[in-house]
Amino acid sequence: MMYQVLDKDIIENEIVPYLPPPKRGFFPKAPLVEIGNSILYKLKTGVQ
Repeated sequence: MMYQVLDKDIIENEIVPYLPPPKRGFFPKAPLVEIGNSILYKLKTGVQ
């Protein structure tokens, strides 16, 4: 399991509602909560 930067409930309730729905292209297969957690993890730890 990946390191948790924020709790899933915080990401789901305070970040995901502000993300716009996709207008074209593909729809993500992973839940937006996991995508948001991955982005925050990379921002916190730095990109190698």
